Amino acid sequence: MDAQPNRRTPEDTRRQIVEAAIELAAEEGAMAVTLDAVVARLPFSKGALLHHFPNKLALLEGVLDHLSVEMKAVVLAEAARDPNPYGRNARAYLRTVVNEPATERDVSIGRAVLAACAIEHSLIPRWREAIRSLTVDDPEDPMGRDDALMLRLIADGLWMSDLFGTHEVSPGQRQALLSLLTPGSLLTDGYSEADAKDEIDA
Repeated sequence: MDAQPNRRTPEDTRRQIVEAAIELAAEEGAMAVTLDAVVARLPFSKGALLHHFPNKLALLEGVLDHLSVEMKAVVLAEAARDPNPYGRNARAYLRTVVNEPATERDVSIGRAVLAACAIEHSLIPRWREAIRSLTVDDPEDPMGRDDALMLRLIADGLWMSDLFGTHEVSPGQRQALLSLLTPGSLLTDGYSEADAKDEIDA
């Protein structure tokens, strides 16, 4: 008996739609992302697209969710390599941006995400919650929270600079930002929660 051809699952269809929308946004910007433009890149009908994403807002939400899942996976994988749980998500957030400078495609997608949030304000809380989910393991003590916030703000600023070419940041300068993680900072591999408590109680 001949083998049955592989059937596309609903998850496969949804992923293919989202990836087509991402490619379109990267190439032509967020304003170009329409249902008709996306379906023109797909091997199936508009009806299949509408089954998963009934309107443009739903599609943009799907795109944002997909990108946030990808971003969180990269940061958490970096954090998993850090032996010290104290502040490691914040360190991983900075390391990810420093060690993986945005490619031309990343820049296009990043700009499209920002444009989409500007066009559809309802997307902003969605992205905000994705970012905040990476802070759940941040230090609870005041000094640690401040350092974690500093690292995240530096990473966000570098990401924005990558997107818009605001500053010329050389590879050496990028790596120099990791000097913030050297001994003496609360957020280092060699700093423990006990150390933090001792400093606060002193």
